[in-house]
Amino acid sequence: MKKGLLLFCSGALVSSTMLLAACQSTALSSKSAQSTATQPSESQLLQQDSEMKKVTTVSSHYDFEKTVERLKQAIDSKGMTLFAEIDHKKAAKEAGLDMQPATVLIFGNPKAGTPLMKKDPLFALQLPLKVLVTEVDNQVVVSLSDTRELIRGSAIEYTDVENTLAGAEKLISNTVTK
Repeated sequence: MKKGLLLFCSGALVSSTMLLAACQSTALSSKSAQSTATQPSESQLLQQDSEMKKVTTVSSHYDFEKTVERLKQAIDSKGMTLFAEIDHKKAAKEAGLDMQPATVLIFGNPKAGTPLMKKDPLFALQLPLKVLVTEVDNQVVVSLSDTRELIRGSAIEYTDVENTLAGAEKLISNTVTK
């Protein structure tokens, strides 16, 4: 598998349904078929979000670039580290493919995450946090894993994360809607 395609598909952890469809389309379709493939509408994505409850999706009040920039500034302003920025559209273009804008920001704070991983070493699979910014039906949407779903099945309790992970979830939502 080429590195670009691997990066393109790696963001599926954030919004697996939407990105899995894009990855399958990339791997299985010809260029002509890809141009006619449909992506989920904004209403479908938001409905899917409410059904899944594993992913929180909000519509941004800003354009794509401004949304990404505002999120990066918010992450920095709270003393969190931006570990990576994955530009799926750029990776697709490098592979000779086209897709809607889609960027995943991977971020966190070792001071907040380390105690959680000490309490439950497997929780390291959930960290650092990830947020997807993409466009659906000409509307910028932001998706991230729901805090309660992140801790489900782990030794982590909501009280352990209400001021850290849940706070980051609120920060993301407020940053793109206000």
